Amino acid sequence: MSLFLFLGVMTLCCAYALARGGPPERASALLQLGAFASDEAVHRLVDGRAYTALAAGSALVDLSLLVALTVLASRSTRHWPLWVAGWQLAAIVAHLAKLLDPAMQATGYAIQLQIWAYPMLLATAAGAWRYQTRRSAGLIEPDWKTLDGRPIVA
Repeated sequence: MSLFLFLGVMTLCCAYALARGGPPERASALLQLGAFASDEAVHRLVDGRAYTALAAGSALVDLSLLVALTVLASRSTRHWPLWVAGWQLAAIVAHLAKLLDPAMQATGYAIQLQIWAYPMLLATAAGAWRYQTRRSAGLIEPDWKTLDGRPIVA
């Protein structure tokens, strides 16, 4: 994937979510930005073998993001975070595939890891757009829920 295309999509989607989204949308954007920055650093410092071997450092960053997105999905009243966490799980499966098949082509491994970021970012931006649509219509809904599913009303 083109790094410039990805950076453009990430910048637009995260900027929109941070500017126009509610707390869950902003949290998702910040988590994804933080994971991207962490993964870039880890990939350059630790996993610099161009995806020819399991990127263990990147796998830890991806696993941390999955845990954070799963918590976000469980606490948010929105449905889109479930999709975002699911797409992140697909990236974890790519790491497992490379672990099980070390001979996997580097290009295939890289694509399997990176392709899921696009729908994750687009879903976050779409969630921010839906939040703005509801807000413009005067529909104020709680952003968070308790662990047993009851909305937390501020």
